[in-house]
Amino acid sequence: MQRFVGNNANNDCDGWRDKLVGKTIVKDNVQTSLSSDQVIHENELPKVRRVLPPNAIMTMDYRPERLNIHVDANQKIRSVNYG
Repeated sequence: MQRFVGNNANNDCDGWRDKLVGKTIVKDNVQTSLSSDQVIHENELPKVRRVLPPNAIMTMDYRPERLNIHVDANQKIRSVNYG
């Protein structure tokens, strides 16, 4: 599947955007008061990923198979993109 057309990222990110945006990342063994539709466990995320908090320092290497998961200070997912 082609992920990029020109300079525009595939808005769906192979379905990850709909599955992740708005949910909070929690460790696999941590209990939470949030409902199951509000959380995503780390083991449910793709293996090739990086979670980027606000103002994170990141490498500039481009990996088209890596899902970048942008979170806020509370680990709530704000956006995703490949790279």
